[in-house]
Amino acid sequence: MISPILRVLIVLCVFALFGPLYVSANSGSSDNDFNQQVSPEQVTAAYEDGYRRMKAGQYQDAIDAFKRVIQLNDQHAMAYTNMAYSFRKLGKYRRAVRLYKKALAIEPNLAEAHEYMGAALLAMGKVKQAKKHLAVLEKLDNKLAESLRAEIARHDRS
Repeated sequence: MISPILRVLIVLCVFALFGPLYVSANSGSSDNDFNQQVSPEQVTAAYEDGYRRMKAGQYQDAIDAFKRVIQLNDQHAMAYTNMAYSFRKLGKYRRAVRLYKKALAIEPNLAEAHEYMGAALLAMGKVKQAKKHLAVLEKLDNKLAESLRAEIARHDRS
């Protein structure tokens, strides 16, 4: 049998933990963002916008677009990968590495993330870690592995 004091403490803990979620979910009008469904088309459109901007060299705009993708779908590994790529192109290697790690946590065999992670680590002088990603990449995609292998070779010669 649970004592009355313990029962009150449990109720207070539940309200402390979940009360803010209940309030935010039930505040405002019925058409607030919390109640809206995200369509795959919205995610795809946001991703394609980011990809176009990335390919055009508009890296900050691409980052903003990929952030929108992740707000719509926080399990979109390629959005993390391409946002990281954009940060890498801006010279923000540590930020890029953190995002590549998120992408690989979602999709461990994402070849592009391994290739670009290796390149970012190489730019940071972490050759040993870059070679670990090369080893994984060699099992996933020979073409991308060759690209990273060539980058490592150039780094070793310099």
